Amino acid sequence: MEPGLDHKRHKITMPSIEDSDFAIHNRKEIAFILEDLAKTRPALNLDAHNGATLLTAVLEVNPDENYVFLDVSGDNRVNERVLESENITLSTQTGVRVRWHADGIDTVKLADGDAFIVEFPKVIERIQRREYFRLNTPQGSKALICKIPLAEEEFVDVTVVDMSVGGIGLSYRGKVPAQFSQGAILERCSIDFPGIGPVPLNLKVCGVFSSSKTRSGEEIHHVGMQFVNLSRGAGNVIQRYMIQLESERISLA
Repeated sequence: MEPGLDHKRHKITMPSIEDSDFAIHNRKEIAFILEDLAKTRPALNLDAHNGATLLTAVLEVNPDENYVFLDVSGDNRVNERVLESENITLSTQTGVRVRWHADGIDTVKLADGDAFIVEFPKVIERIQRREYFRLNTPQGSKALICKIPLAEEEFVDVTVVDMSVGGIGLSYRGKVPAQFSQGAILERCSIDFPGIGPVPLNLKVCGVFSSSKTRSGEEIHHVGMQFVNLSRGAGNVIQRYMIQLESERISLA
């Protein structure tokens, strides 16, 4: 917040999203997500408690100074209604849904015009709306490895080839184990994420969707797996990893 601003502060109490399964509390992760919104400028719905609504966008994010700048409406009457509101909810319209609440809203004059200013959020909600939208995962030395039990003390390491918030695709070489029958629940599995280590989870076998052979005649099968009763911690790790993949893909485009 810039000093000397002549503004009217509206302190409010917002419904909590802290208990959401998709809540993110880590300040660096929140900054990463909001900075991506500032970079790509998707339209945001701004919904005010008093019924005022408008389409806005994130203009700038500064977690150190504790603010987020948002675009204002071209209609001053709408802007005034927003400033009179008792609480604000911001949410993306398409793709991955990002949502957060603002505890009050002000205006600030920037070099190229007015903007709304809200405090940097302590928690946001990020939901992958299309549960089965998959991102291809790195292969080779950077491939994710999923460890799956075949017996009490026997495990097999399988390469992850794609991932969504709902499940993973695996590339299995050789004869498919009997445990991979459609509908089977595989407990005590884990995925080894870079910088984090093994994350435990349970998987449901959705089926073997395609098969091919190498030049040597070895069979390669694509196996679909669904996450079962995913813990909040595991879900957050998966979301963070997918955010990283999306960011890298955008930067290379």
